[in-house]
Amino acid sequence: MGDKMRANSLSVFWSKCSALAPLLLAIFLAGLQPTNGNAVEPVSPNDVSILFPLPKGDLTGSIAIVDLKDSSGKRLISDELFEQFINVAESDDSQILDPAGPPTQIVFPPPTKDLKAWLIAGIRLDLGAPGLSPDVQAKFGQIPQIRLIVQPVTRDANGKIEVHDRAAHFIFSFVEGISGGQENCNIPIAKRVEPDLIHFKAVFKDFVEFRDDLAAGKLGSPIDTKGLLKVHPGLSGPDQKLVRDRLRTILEENLNANQLTALAVMGLPRAAPEPWIFMAMRRDPGSGKIQAVPSPALDGSAKAQLLGFLGAGHVIPLPRADNQSAITTCFRMPDTRAGVSTAELLNSTPTEQRTAEVTGIVADPAKSHFFNTDCVSCHTETRLLLKQKPGTAISGVDVSVLPSSRWNVRNFGWGAEGGSFRATITRRTAAETAEVVNEANRLLGR
Repeated sequence: MGDKMRANSLSVFWSKCSALAPLLLAIFLAGLQPTNGNAVEPVSPNDVSILFPLPKGDLTGSIAIVDLKDSSGKRLISDELFEQFINVAESDDSQILDPAGPPTQIVFPPPTKDLKAWLIAGIRLDLGAPGLSPDVQAKFGQIPQIRLIVQPVTRDANGKIEVHDRAAHFIFSFVEGISGGQENCNIPIAKRVEPDLIHFKAVFKDFVEFRDDLAAGKLGSPIDTKGLLKVHPGLSGPDQKLVRDRLRTILEENLNANQLTALAVMGLPRAAPEPWIFMAMRRDPGSGKIQAVPSPALDGSAKAQLLGFLGAGHVIPLPRADNQSAITTCFRMPDTRAGVSTAELLNSTPTEQRTAEVTGIVADPAKSHFFNTDCVSCHTETRLLLKQKPGTAISGVDVSVLPSSRWNVRNFGWGAEGGSFRATITRRTAAETAEVVNEANRLLGR
């Protein structure tokens, strides 16, 4: 594939907002001020990144993605769309050619091919992808998004709950239209679009009211969502069914199936504990067709990336990160990029200082994002730091949800730990969440 074709494929996938977005966001968030004159309480991490508890027993606190209707009354994720997702995930696009062994690719066990098995593990609100730092906004603008992180959960012959080490991201974007305007370069990788802030305001306001109702005891016992990022306090308490139902209502009233613009998958080969394979996808807004997209942090044509610990090689293909260069929406040739990735740490015996340097860059959303950093790096930075420097304080995250096992590659969801699973949040997720919280509270005057 030529460089121009690679870049065109990427540009269709990721559309970014105009330079007016920060002003429009300020106007939109100002509209959240209550009519009684009282200031809106500042939002907290658990208000914009909602992690569900590990499913147990009767799944009282869970939301099955198959049950969600959208704002028009249609299924939010149809059987046809889900079948497309599975087919693309299992296609040759996810195949990794391992020089030390046979090719490998994503395979879903039959029980996980049933949409009914997939539960929401997390909900994340984002005021603007791919990031909210001034440098990123200046180049890419913003797209407000709601990200649903879902994982398959089944029961064995004895009725025991089984969480599967696979995950999908369904990303719903709030876009008004293309406005044009981008960097002047030979090979652009992103177009600018206008955000649909009127619609996103309604969603954001509903989540703020949800927070306030929890605090007021309108959904059972009063719940305080302040503090470190962790399993959402309302979903881990005795009134989790009421809390779940309210979240389901918010999603159904505010999301539309046509807003689904991007997806991602983390899967495994058939009947194997590893390696993990990561791949991004886009959904054409016109045809509705889903297709895998090249990762701009690899060689410009590779669509999938593998992480494994058994056998030869940890990361295939090796990333071509660009997170130490100036932020740009232009496609840089791999040999002109400057950046770091955790592949370096996995394929060597790094010092504590080097581990801290590399993982610090990867975990910083002002420096690293989808366009310049590979998936494996973002999914391994916290565990590698804690392995090298146990006891390191991770800002903004409750220690109970930090990953401790190399088998846990989850950023926000249910990760494998010592033969079982537990709710997991990484430093990278906490940093992205902090960006959203800081921007929202700044615009709210907090």
